[in-house]
Amino acid sequence: MGRQQLPNLNEQLNGNQKSPGEGFLGLPTMPNSGALPLWLLRLYTFHRYSSVVAFLLVASTLAVYAWTVYSQELWGQSYRRLQSLQRHERLLTTTNATLKNKMANEAEQPTAGLVSPTPERMIFLPPASQSPKPASPNTTPNSETQPQTLSPLGY
Repeated sequence: MGRQQLPNLNEQLNGNQKSPGEGFLGLPTMPNSGALPLWLLRLYTFHRYSSVVAFLLVASTLAVYAWTVYSQELWGQSYRRLQSLQRHERLLTTTNATLKNKMANEAEQPTAGLVSPTPERMIFLPPASQSPKPASPNTTPNSETQPQTLSPLGY
């Protein structure tokens, strides 16, 4: 029974097939619809490539914008850190000067126990004994062996 219905379905489907000249919704189609005009093909190709180029331009623009925003954020953080370090430097300089002034004022007071240096109170130390160093005749000083640099080493 199931086999007998299949041919009936196939016959119904074959009866519903469109004629070769009809397209979607039973509208007639052109007989040479497979061949597109050359200008339409070129327009389609131009559209495809220009879409790719536009996408690449938008992507590169977004990348440059993101890099610019990121670099400005880094610069802003570095600038804030520089300002903070400069503020700390000014505070340290002020504190150092205040401490020097305080120590100088305390040293001038007679209760500090400090005395002015005089020749009678000077302490003399004997010079350290120098041991003779043997100098070999075939050694040359470092200044002769190394060429002198014209600019400082820090540059």
